Amino acid sequence: MKPVLVDSNVILDVAWNDPRWSAWSEKMLGTLAEQAPLLINPVIFAEISVGYERIEHVNALVPRDFFGREGIPDEAAFLAAKVFRT
Repeated sequence: MKPVLVDSNVILDVAWNDPRWSAWSEKMLGTLAEQAPLLINPVIFAEISVGYERIEHVNALVPRDFFGREGIPDEAAFLAAKVFRT
């Protein structure tokens, strides 16, 4: 199976024990991890990082042996940055 890009919301549901979504998100992560490599990209890492003071905490949340890292095209990074435009 091809790798699966995991959205930041799914990771944060589990990390923050969201009462509505954490059980579903945790189940999906476990199921998908058995079938395919899980990936995040720099934008997803950045989105997750906002709620944490130290990079070590974020790296513990998304360990490289569970979540592979994938780059993104310049065009995607450019468009993602527009979210932060004031």
